[in-house]
Amino acid sequence: MNTPILSSPEIRKFRSSVPLQQSLKAALEQPEIKAALEAIASTVLPRSIPDTIPGNHPDTAIAHQYYRMFGVQQVLSTLEAMTVPSGKHKLDNGGKLSAFEDSLPDEYADPLPPSERLEK
Repeated sequence: MNTPILSSPEIRKFRSSVPLQQSLKAALEQPEIKAALEAIASTVLPRSIPDTIPGNHPDTAIAHQYYRMFGVQQVLSTLEAMTVPSGKHKLDNGGKLSAFEDSLPDEYADPLPPSERLEK
């Protein structure tokens, strides 16, 4: 999951300002910035197994690579989420976005057993 860091006080303050959101959105839509962000995003696609780290188990090198990629993607997701008011972004629920959230019928998308669901 590419969870943005939306709960920090600084980011909440930023997102409460419409002019800041609009300025960031306009900046991110600039062709040069958009191309730069796409280039950065392409660097975090897994294309090969990382080299081993002398003295460490090979899984350690893979974990280090994964967390680097995760961190880069987290920053990119956070930038995009900062252009939207709080509570309006799909990752505002603490970053827990179900893989099938948008495609399942309500009766299947609700994680609670039918007997515990609220009546609609």
